[in-house]
Amino acid sequence: MIPSKKTLSRLKEEVYINSVRLFCDACTLYKAHAYPSSYAFAILSFEELGKLEMIDHICDDIIINPDSNPQDFLDHLFSREMLFSHVNKQAWASISFSKGIVKRTNKIANRELEKNKQDAIYVGYINRRIRSPKRISAIKAYAELTITFDKFKEVSDLGFNGFECWSDAQSRAKAKRYLKKIEDLFTKLNKPGKKKT
Repeated sequence: MIPSKKTLSRLKEEVYINSVRLFCDACTLYKAHAYPSSYAFAILSFEELGKLEMIDHICDDIIINPDSNPQDFLDHLFSREMLFSHVNKQAWASISFSKGIVKRTNKIANRELEKNKQDAIYVGYINRRIRSPKRISAIKAYAELTITFDKFKEVSDLGFNGFECWSDAQSRAKAKRYLKKIEDLFTKLNKPGKKKT
């Protein structure tokens, strides 16, 4: 069954709001010195913003291809390769990434970002060594929070501009309120100092 335009608009909004929730949790965890969890949650928030980009793109595809079957686009969107692939969501979030695009896309393509997220959550054992999430530093967590915060500024009101992607005063005002909320949390975090070499 094809979701309605209203349902897809609501999906965009819910994904955006969930990304905000994850980012706020990441900031709270950072403030509590739970850097590995903060790092992982920042990446999850970033992935949700990638999901938002995917959904918005499919809405655009449906609009600009009125003679096509919308179900084909939606089947692709809701496939394991798209919406349920963490690496793919990371790549979509990086599409218009301005800072360090090559380094970021390489980390995603090599599955390094996904591996780092997993390492921030789970204790592992590789090459006869225990890998603990404790190795994720404040510097690494703060860097990921910064990347995700910058992505929020970039997407602007994408979560609230509906199926047709019409940005208006209401959608911009709603996005501005959410951005203010995360900005207040993010800017109050203590930026870590550089590691001594």
